Amino acid sequence: MDVLRLPVEKWKEYRDLRLRALKEDPEAFSSAYSASVDQPEAFWKGRLADAARGERAWLLLAKQDNKLVGMIGACIEEDSTDTATVVSVYVPREERGKGISARLMEEMLRVLSDVPALRKARLQVDVTQLAAIRVYRRFGFLEIGLEPSTTGAGEAVDQLVMERDLPVRAPKAHGVSAGK
Repeated sequence: MDVLRLPVEKWKEYRDLRLRALKEDPEAFSSAYSASVDQPEAFWKGRLADAARGERAWLLLAKQDNKLVGMIGACIEEDSTDTATVVSVYVPREERGKGISARLMEEMLRVLSDVPALRKARLQVDVTQLAAIRVYRRFGFLEIGLEPSTTGAGEAVDQLVMERDLPVRAPKAHGVSAGK
């Protein structure tokens, strides 16, 4: 399995995985499938272009046997300078249990650690997503509170807010490759 940044010209692959995620697991996302399905090509290309720049947003995808099998994103929120918010963690149901989300998280934390201004990573997860919470704890995320939220399915849920420090690293090459 490769973890990579998907080039802009592969936007349809990203779109298809993202839409599947929103449809299959709406409780895990704040965006709704209905609001995303009609987004134009420029929207999807823009997301990949922003992630390729790696200034305030990142997107990594897992690919195996020429098929996308997972994704993870991160961004720096408008009101933050030193904390990246991990978002859009998704692995299709038939691919779960193979260590894909752990590999994606490992690579994302490595990427974020290479950004000199970043000191912390934060995420929110629905309190009912116990498997995801276990993965996040394994990577050193600690629970810092609860926050009410609305899922992409329109349901009110409690989100567990988790955070961890990022190691300070000297910039260097890492295991993420450009997509093919």
